[in-house]
Amino acid sequence: MVSRAVIGGVVVVAIVAVAGLLAFSGMIPGLGGPRAEGTVLVYGSIDAEDIQPVIDAFEAANPDIRIEYIRGSPSELFTRITTELDAGAQSADLTLVSFPGTLQLIREDVYRTYRSPEAAAYPADLKAPDGLWTSVILLGQVIVYNTDLVPPEDLPKTLSDLTDPKWNGKIIMHDYSRGTTSTQIWGSMAERIGEEAVVKFLTDLEANVDPSLQRRTGIQTDDVASGEFHIGIVAQLHDVVAAKLAGAPIEILQLEDFPLMQSPTPAAILKTGANPRATEIFVDFLLSDVGQETFGNVQVRFAAKPGVSTRFTVPDAIPAGMDIFPYPTQDVFDNIDTWTEKFRVIAGV
Repeated sequence: MVSRAVIGGVVVVAIVAVAGLLAFSGMIPGLGGPRAEGTVLVYGSIDAEDIQPVIDAFEAANPDIRIEYIRGSPSELFTRITTELDAGAQSADLTLVSFPGTLQLIREDVYRTYRSPEAAAYPADLKAPDGLWTSVILLGQVIVYNTDLVPPEDLPKTLSDLTDPKWNGKIIMHDYSRGTTSTQIWGSMAERIGEEAVVKFLTDLEANVDPSLQRRTGIQTDDVASGEFHIGIVAQLHDVVAAKLAGAPIEILQLEDFPLMQSPTPAAILKTGANPRATEIFVDFLLSDVGQETFGNVQVRFAAKPGVSTRFTVPDAIPAGMDIFPYPTQDVFDNIDTWTEKFRVIAGV
């Protein structure tokens, strides 16, 4: 993965100081009543170095509460949580897992409702109507190209252009046949451009281009930036922005028929958590202006809360006029096995 560093210490220190003042003045939610204390165990798919400034700010404002953060992929954390709960063992208090992973855990009925007062400022598409989750950051997926290898006159304009045999051996692609991120993206795209168009694109891509299918989401950015491949389908937006800031020759490929595919990363509280009140206080902080500004000033993450002042925003990170489309759609989530099997046939696996 392209390395990501926290933005200048001055900003983080300032934010921590503000958070501390708010805590002492009672403005951070949850300071009334009996004092919460102890450890909040958090399982998350957010990189540990990206969430650490947020944890530092929270602990400065709430010195009696400590956050223990364990990072894993969504599939790893799903297995860990369900295994622990099946064994009657203590599991996490809170998850910060990408949306598809959170939806899988919702199916297992592991979460409880918590209607944070901070959630009122979030739009309906970034929180569950039943209060099971609210998004803390946004994750975007884009198609990218190496600017040294693909001159402007050769840039594809549509998905169909990517299936031209001239790209044979030059495209790396996140594996869409495994029931994970790319399965959900292309299944969701069927609601935008039609299932027939999606199937034709993937079929023609396999026949004419033979893309290098990879399981890891970050490798598309790495291998396009290094010049090993000309084009990457799909790459994580925050990785792409970080690579560009590091001077890599990589850019977002803006197509007429492929938008930014975006999903939330929810905060969701487990029913079985050992420290429920402290967990709620942490969620309130994550959703607050201070928590969101801290997230949005990490290089590179995108805050979920509208209107906060941050260094990084999704509109600034993508080409002007690029549409945003949410994934996974409910249909894709409900029928993921069907979509996976359909795509496995196309991929020949």
